[in-house]
Amino acid sequence: MSAASAKRPSGSLRLLVLLVALGVALYWFGRRTSGPEEGSVAHEFSLPLVSGAGERVQLSALKGTPVLVEVVASWCGVCRRAAPTVAAAARAPRKRDVRFLAVSLDEEPRAARALAQSWAIPYDVAHDDGRFAKSYGITILPTFVLIDAEGRIRRVSTGAPRETDVERWLAEVGAERL
Repeated sequence: MSAASAKRPSGSLRLLVLLVALGVALYWFGRRTSGPEEGSVAHEFSLPLVSGAGERVQLSALKGTPVLVEVVASWCGVCRRAAPTVAAAARAPRKRDVRFLAVSLDEEPRAARALAQSWAIPYDVAHDDGRFAKSYGITILPTFVLIDAEGRIRRVSTGAPRETDVERWLAEVGAERL
């Protein structure tokens, strides 16, 4: 046996090390969460809208209306794929008013404004300076946060939702499609 082959692990040992590393990675990344805890009270926020009119959106002003917050960024491919599903839900007639709000984590407000236009988002888009994401514990994009009319977090989800997911969330707050 040469000195080089004595230092190299056997094929079965390499496979075992690879499987352990894969298991640790799946455990670590599979357990990661993004967003606030369901059932908790939503933290107040005041964010500038990217429409350019100097307007802001405040959670306290929306009390009494459920809000579906979609946290996105222009560089996020999954966010881009999710946008048409959420836009279709926002355009649908509903049994109850519901507010849709995209919160862009882009560094520059102009990137958030471009996102709103190029993705044809039919609802308000706000720009976050980092405080919203920190307050809401956003670590994965996209993250969806459904806030009920009383200001409680009802649903938190990451990734691109299916249409049935969005409709189920909205039905939970009485905003079923007509």
